[in-house]
Amino acid sequence: MRWQIRPQAFVPVALLLALGFVAAGCSRAVPRSHPDIGGAREFKAFPLYWLGERFEKWNLTAIEGIDRPAQFVTLIYGTCTPHGGEQPSCTPPLEIQVSPLCWHLEAVARAPIWKHRRIRGAPVGTIHSAPVLFTSGAKVKVYRGEGSDPGLPLRALHVLRSLNRVAPLIAPAAPIPAPAAGVLDGTRPCTR
Repeated sequence: MRWQIRPQAFVPVALLLALGFVAAGCSRAVPRSHPDIGGAREFKAFPLYWLGERFEKWNLTAIEGIDRPAQFVTLIYGTCTPHGGEQPSCTPPLEIQVSPLCWHLEAVARAPIWKHRRIRGAPVGTIHSAPVLFTSGAKVKVYRGEGSDPGLPLRALHVLRSLNRVAPLIAPAAPIPAPAAGVLDGTRPCTR
């Protein structure tokens, strides 16, 4: 017995499969994971700072970088819907990137604005149009995205607090310990 294959029977099935793949890949808002706050609290590589589980109108939606050897950890507040052509993308309303103080410090501290700008006692520089707060153990860079206003990054830096138990620990509204004198301008080595 010989089977007769009818190509027209495969067209509806192929169409349904293609639609399913497209819908699955493009319809969800990014990010939509459950942040691993417990894992972040146990993170020991460097100090992590956050804004709590909610900041202004955005919930903490993701924490990236704690599950692997990372040079930085990113905390994402809010969601966005990917848009655009072949590779849709979007920028969440608020991203906080925390990294060890000494990692790429020369590049980040190159613009001397940090000499004249402080938040809660810690110097604040700028790189890639984002403010960067320098603590004695970490750099905290804040990016704003879709649905946010230009003042959001500085408001976020004003309310930073510790997420894990790695020094320096920062309480809400408490002073933030700055790097040792000479570290940011390169006259003293960064040892952390």
